[in-house]
Amino acid sequence: MYSSVLSGVLYGLKAEIVRVEVDVGNGIPSFEMSGFLSNEVKEARERVRVAIRNSGYELPPQRIVVNISPADIRKCGTGFDLPIALAILSANGYIDEVNVDNMIILGELSLDGSINGVSGVLPCVCEAKKSGISKALIPVSNYNEGRIVEKVNIIPTNSLKMAVQYINNGIIENQRQDNPEQCRTTDKQEINYADICGQEAAKRATMIAVAGMHNIMYIGPPGSGKTMMAKRIPSIMPDMTFDEKLAVTNIYSVAGQLGEYGGLVEDRPFRAPYHNVTKSSFFGGGMFPRPGEITLAGKGVLFLDEMTEFKPEILEGLRQPLEDKDITIVRMGRTYTYPADFMLVGAMNPCKCGYYPDRSRCNCSEQDIKRYIGKISMPLWDRFDMCIKTDEIGYEQIRCSSDNGNVPDSESMKQAVMRARLAQLKRFNGMNIKYNSQMSTGDMKRFCRLGEEEEKLIKRIFAKKRLTARGYSKILKTARTIADIDGNVNITTANISEAFYYRGIPEVTIH
Repeated sequence: MYSSVLSGVLYGLKAEIVRVEVDVGNGIPSFEMSGFLSNEVKEARERVRVAIRNSGYELPPQRIVVNISPADIRKCGTGFDLPIALAILSANGYIDEVNVDNMIILGELSLDGSINGVSGVLPCVCEAKKSGISKALIPVSNYNEGRIVEKVNIIPTNSLKMAVQYINNGIIENQRQDNPEQCRTTDKQEINYADICGQEAAKRATMIAVAGMHNIMYIGPPGSGKTMMAKRIPSIMPDMTFDEKLAVTNIYSVAGQLGEYGGLVEDRPFRAPYHNVTKSSFFGGGMFPRPGEITLAGKGVLFLDEMTEFKPEILEGLRQPLEDKDITIVRMGRTYTYPADFMLVGAMNPCKCGYYPDRSRCNCSEQDIKRYIGKISMPLWDRFDMCIKTDEIGYEQIRCSSDNGNVPDSESMKQAVMRARLAQLKRFNGMNIKYNSQMSTGDMKRFCRLGEEEEKLIKRIFAKKRLTARGYSKILKTARTIADIDGNVNITTANISEAFYYRGIPEVTIH
């Protein structure tokens, strides 16, 4: 007897619909599998056989042949357990094959017949919708993730026996009602820029960076608040649109990082990998490619604390993704492209001991300082829109009170960011960009026009500081964001001067 059901396989951040085919017949009892399968898929034969028996279904001695087509796509993961089991049961008459038509099936089986959650349910259900498939049988633990997709009937199940009952009884809808709050996958921490005493210049620079999604670097002595400044960035970032939430949720679904309740990701990502992170974990890839940190930080922040401690191949590998906003990985003859649309935030000390240029405490030689700062190459420095120095905090600043109305807090900073974002949305209406940092050369000519005085000023800066073309464009884009925050229609000389001040790349890197 022959039977088949539909399932899905991940290909990068997208999914493809595959057909799980089963043929059972007389002959020497065996269980053969084909279709360009990884080891974990091949191991399904034992899980499926035992799970079927422990669910109360008796299979006669028979020759079972399983094929997952098309055979030119590599299949990996454990999500094929449930479709294989149901196809075998259908071929043996336990299920009417008509009832599994137009249904995608995903799930991992335990030996007792219970069903475990799997990664990548959201992209699979999205692809099913595009293909005209109206039903999805998925694990209960993936329910919140699957129900994000409209116009697809989600059938959650926690055991093989329950799945068979659902199919045989013709159930195509579920009545499960979860608390919407459980769909949130991250918890907002009560952090506020009012907690940081002093550092007004760094706070304003941070606000400007967030408003235009500009890359920013903090340089300062230990304990000056660099990490605190970076960790509070999500508190002033605008809420994501539904399309952005869906894109981020899709990434985390593929990576298997949606958390206990799954569902739509509400908060912008904040990723802070440790400096010993591997290349495949950082950029994505591996034997079976998965998104890396630069993709998981999409629509949010990638924070590299103690940036000089990261391996050179990690830092230099950032240069192209920062320009292209994506990364391409080639594995086993196939090409995987992952988005890398993030705001880069770095933090570092000015020297190895951390106290340069305070020579009363810093004993580093000029050569040591150059060597330390030189761990970040000039081409990578050039990709930072802003570089701000954080000064050491004095006693009076430590004793400051958050009740002081002069202390910028996250709420007031977010309001300023939102004003600038609204100006950018209006400016770029109908275009494929949202932030000033994304402007091309042509966009800059259109939206960053300068008056005579402004032109003279930036020309002097360009000549005196020997800026690269990229450095010139970074200053101009930052000035455009400052003008948006200040409510200026045109860029002023004050905006350019402030943008240049924030372009504080350490001088030792250019001698």
